[in-house]
Amino acid sequence: MILVSKLADYAVVLATRLAVVQGEASLSAQSLADATRLPAATVAKVLKALAKAEIVIGARGATGGYRLARPPRDITVADLVAAIDGPLLLTECSGSAGEDHGNCEHQPYCGTKLHWGRINTAVSTALAAVTLQDMMSVPDFMAVPSKNDETKKENKKPQQTALSERV
Repeated sequence: MILVSKLADYAVVLATRLAVVQGEASLSAQSLADATRLPAATVAKVLKALAKAEIVIGARGATGGYRLARPPRDITVADLVAAIDGPLLLTECSGSAGEDHGNCEHQPYCGTKLHWGRINTAVSTALAAVTLQDMMSVPDFMAVPSKNDETKKENKKPQQTALSERV
């Protein structure tokens, strides 16, 4: 199972919340914790890591709080995961070519290392293709239909589509 850490997941949740209110005001760690229903201590820990990675900017004081350091379209899920977990590695040897991965005793004769590198690159590319701007939108399957949408559905005849059109 490939699993993003809980803290990286929380980083995406918190950054998405900051993106939603971008430009309105800075949010305190406590208000972010309340809005996301995450423990305040965890929120503070994640925000500290995001600030260190220059993804968020924190300001102290009565009018302080956190805000994104860049527009939501310029921050990717890959940036957030890397800020918390470091570079994505699916296996010990799937990093960049030329890196020393001496922890694996099978490396000298492994026939799959190059393939794991390609897979790692594909996953990294996929995470880098999704921005906070994308994360702010509601997926079609979660959108609440309006009465207008329901009327359109009733008047529309079902159509068959090829599998390639649905995917």
